[in-house]
Amino acid sequence: MTEKGRQAIAKTAERLLDLARRKGADQAEVFLETKLSTAVFVRDQKLENLKVADVSGCALRVLKDSAFGFACTNRFDDRSLGRLVEDALSAARHSSADEFNCLASISGTDARQDLEILDEQMASVAVTEKIERAMLIEKAARQADRRIKHSVYIVYADAMLNTGIFNTEGVSQVFGSSACQAIAWVGAVDDSAVESGLSDAAARRFSALDCAAVGRDAALRATALLGGKKIASGSLGVVLDGRVAAEFLSFLATQVFADRVQRGKSALAGKLGEKIGSSSVTIVDDGLLPGGMGTAPVDAEGVPQQQTTVIDQGRLVCFLFDCYCAKRGSARSTGNASRASYRASPAVSTTNFYLKPGQASREELIAQVSKGVLITSIRGLFAGIDVATGDFSIPAQGIYVENGAPAYPVKDFHISGNLFSMLSDVQGVGGTLHWINAGRFGSPDLLIGQLSIAGK
Repeated sequence: MTEKGRQAIAKTAERLLDLARRKGADQAEVFLETKLSTAVFVRDQKLENLKVADVSGCALRVLKDSAFGFACTNRFDDRSLGRLVEDALSAARHSSADEFNCLASISGTDARQDLEILDEQMASVAVTEKIERAMLIEKAARQADRRIKHSVYIVYADAMLNTGIFNTEGVSQVFGSSACQAIAWVGAVDDSAVESGLSDAAARRFSALDCAAVGRDAALRATALLGGKKIASGSLGVVLDGRVAAEFLSFLATQVFADRVQRGKSALAGKLGEKIGSSSVTIVDDGLLPGGMGTAPVDAEGVPQQQTTVIDQGRLVCFLFDCYCAKRGSARSTGNASRASYRASPAVSTTNFYLKPGQASREELIAQVSKGVLITSIRGLFAGIDVATGDFSIPAQGIYVENGAPAYPVKDFHISGNLFSMLSDVQGVGGTLHWINAGRFGSPDLLIGQLSIAGK
């Protein structure tokens, strides 16, 4: 971002904060965002759709008599900004007071800037080159195996963002970031079946995104399931593919949000300090991970992001807080406020949430299983898990393991158990992180002692 751009964002924020105070706000916060994005969709090596968007917007939160008011606009003329202030104050007058409502205040902790989250060259990449990247995803999948016959969903997408957060309590932050992503969902066909494979990857730098690798991985995941057999029901040893483990982790994250805990909507409420996983399980939320897809100098309220250990060697040691939950819980914000866009108020969320890797390779984990399954994909986790208990029963696919080696693909079975019992039964941790959800959740492969398998 140019210095001129920074000054323009700061000037708009100062005008809004000053106007809000003069109109009667006790405190006020401005969140500004500009976003230039591209999305390329291809099928059968033809451009199917191209979306290019340039969006700018501004949100205002005001605090009046302990009640919040929120409004947003994508217009920056004087009349629109004046209306924005009036709308926010009107919303506050019609909202309920809450003693815990608050804005972030400037602290002695300086926000980190050396986080490797901006690729300034991404904005200059030609659209034609981005289309080529999307084509490469599909081409690599088809070249990986002749049984890849169709593409379900092939996408290259990127975005350049400028974000500004200012408030009347001293917060003043402007920063730029970039991101790009490749997604491949392809279908494999042979004489007996049709199977699909899904893979994705994300990066902060255009040159760091390996689109061909995403296509090849999707092809491998699809073809590995061809010729799948049914297996008998029983309790079996399980190796969770890192991407599958990360899906479970994405659900676990919702259970450590302080707002859910404080409302009694989390299975982990009242369990702080307790052992909920094996000693091999350490989970962190790292908002300062260099180049991480959830990394930023500050969160959506202007609080410096940090690394927070949530589970330390199996013990639950911390929840994730924004400013409201921190005040309500007599705690300190962990820098975990997030916004979907300028149109939304901040809420508790993760940054880079991952289970720390160990040393084992996948082959070494599988070698410890006499009879079991390598789970390579699951479906419907959030629909198939009880949020109150962590009990789950969901469809899965994978590879049968016998005498410590992969034997054949298996299909049409369910896995069931309890999320926290499964965490306690982690007996081995792989050495490579696998990321999902645009790089926001990561896990290595995990060896689980036993899970219930419902097959034929």
